[in-house]
Amino acid sequence: MRITQSMFVRNTMQRLFKSRETLMNTQDRLATQKKIKLPSDNPVGYSRAQRMREAYRQNEVFLKNIEESEGWLDHTSSLLEQIYQNVVDARIEATKGTDAVATPELMDSLAKQLRGMMDELVATLNTTYLGKNVFGGTITKEATPFEKNDLDVTYQGNDQHIRRRMSKQIVMDINVTGSEIMQTSVFDALKETIVALENHDVDALKGALENLKSSEKNILNVSTVYGSKINNLLLIKERMISTNENFQKFISQEEDAVLEEEMIKLKSEEIAYQAALQSTSQIMGLSLLKYL
Repeated sequence: MRITQSMFVRNTMQRLFKSRETLMNTQDRLATQKKIKLPSDNPVGYSRAQRMREAYRQNEVFLKNIEESEGWLDHTSSLLEQIYQNVVDARIEATKGTDAVATPELMDSLAKQLRGMMDELVATLNTTYLGKNVFGGTITKEATPFEKNDLDVTYQGNDQHIRRRMSKQIVMDINVTGSEIMQTSVFDALKETIVALENHDVDALKGALENLKSSEKNILNVSTVYGSKINNLLLIKERMISTNENFQKFISQEEDAVLEEEMIKLKSEEIAYQAALQSTSQIMGLSLLKYL
């Protein structure tokens, strides 16, 4: 094969351009601090980083759901504690009517006090959070879920739960429905207690207090079960945050350039490029005419 001068020059220039391109790529990685920006830089690494980034974004959506649900759960838990304490206080006050020294006047006073507590209980159950009824089931924007007519309380909501997805595998009910509160029979027990006090019927009052104590336990059970959801949510949140931190670390490992290594490469490639420039300039000056 005959090597012509043009072939010699062309090959020399191609190697020079290749050396310059390598140098420019290293400079670009140092400037951007990224070793992968395009699929062509590293197809496997780029694909892996994109999959992790998509999983990270999805987890961020779940974390937003968790944070919004956390506020609802905390608020509802606080209301359940108030409701439980309200019923406990009502039972303790009504117990005074069973004393041997209890007078009709005292029992009437206690009945009025329990009526006020019943009003307070209904008001608590009609509380809203961010403009939504807390205990109305999925009917969150309608009128108040609980209506009181003298001693009769009716529930206007439904028994459906508000559900939020906390992860790919977990969907959680975040609310307590008014139906669950009604199932504790707390209003029936309060009504029975107030009527017994107003009728000055000690025997009936004792029976009503037993029913009220049973309702108190039922409310405590609802509160306890609901409290476990808060604990579960916190565990899910911690796991999700930890997972996203790992995703960020893995993405960084795939895409980020190691500056110390890139600086060493840059120095080496600068020397190689300068040598290529010098040798090319010498080679380009060679010609057969100089020796004729």
